[in-house]
Amino acid sequence: MVMEISRMYMEKCFVKLKKVGIHPRQIPILAVLYRRDGCSQKELAQELGVKPPTVTVSIQRLEKNGLLIRKQDEMDQRVSRIYLSDAGNAIIREGMQLAREGEKQMLSGFSESELCLMRRFCQQIKENIAAMPEPELSPDEMPMGHFAEGIVAVRKK
Repeated sequence: MVMEISRMYMEKCFVKLKKVGIHPRQIPILAVLYRRDGCSQKELAQELGVKPPTVTVSIQRLEKNGLLIRKQDEMDQRVSRIYLSDAGNAIIREGMQLAREGEKQMLSGFSESELCLMRRFCQQIKENIAAMPEPELSPDEMPMGHFAEGIVAVRKK
């Protein structure tokens, strides 16, 4: 049941993201830069747990769409720093608003005590999952990649 709920929610998110011009795989990059604006590509890849070439195409697309800006590092001209543009920040804010609205819709009809109980159940599920053996796949190989991780990171800010 949890997987079905997750799948349904992600499908709704994908549709909303597409409307604002974002591919789900780009969310983690935007989320990291929202928390740590001015990362190098190497730092960004490390934060996401992938190799630098993996983020190159996404960075180029986001830059082409005006959501990112690259600037040479003042201390080391070999390093490019990546920043969210004003449009990138606006997309993040819009995404956060969409997430809040989605969560509100998703949880409508529950009483406060039911929500409290659900949070307790979800916390227990998270702890159970954390206790499971580590996957042998890298984040790049996982079906959802860093999409969900990106949403969580943005919402924590």
